[in-house]
Amino acid sequence: MENRLSKLRKSMEKSTFKELSFSERMRKEIHKQINMPAEGDEVITLAILQLLLQEKTGYELTGLLRSRGFKKFEDNEGSLYTILHMLEQKRLIASCWDSEGTKFYQIIDKGRKYLRKQEKTSAAGRIVMKGLLEE
Repeated sequence: MENRLSKLRKSMEKSTFKELSFSERMRKEIHKQINMPAEGDEVITLAILQLLLQEKTGYELTGLLRSRGFKKFEDNEGSLYTILHMLEQKRLIASCWDSEGTKFYQIIDKGRKYLRKQEKTSAAGRIVMKGLLEE
């Protein structure tokens, strides 16, 4: 895999990137974006499940996730629907269509159990970290 990526990079340097030039400020901004800690899929999944305790549309979810500080969906709302589809496949949520053609999502029993388990695990982790930081 690494060899193929290396060949791709060399090929792109000869053609695609040959005419590109970046200012130092732009390089720093790019590196900053690359090195930002990613919003973990697990954290996003938990937030979605928490929000779906009441029935919501994908559009509503996008707004609520943004208000919680998740930036993953700002320029790529479609990726939320990929996650929702995956959660449906795992039978953690269910969806239904209303008479106007709007799709709604809501957590189901298996999802509630999963959510409670993950919240307990993350709460225990926070308690341990808090104890370590206070010592």
